[in-house]
Amino acid sequence: MLRVTLRDLQWRRRRFVITIVGTSLVFAMTLLLTGLSNGFRVEANNTVDALGFDVYLAKAGPAGPFIGSPPFPEAEVA
Repeated sequence: MLRVTLRDLQWRRRRFVITIVGTSLVFAMTLLLTGLSNGFRVEANNTVDALGFDVYLAKAGPAGPFIGSPPFPEAEVA
């Protein structure tokens, strides 16, 4: 059975190489996208940690503390 398999690979070498290259590309792209996704998460965490805040205060309504948050009036800050 092994001899038949190896003989088949010998006759279909080109198809085998194309399959291996295609599989390698899909695996490499999966690793690349996983690393890129993790890099975005780490970069966001490092940026927030670099600010040195313990808590964030944001008025009700804005999308987040960094996106279009209106400033607090002086009377509310105290």
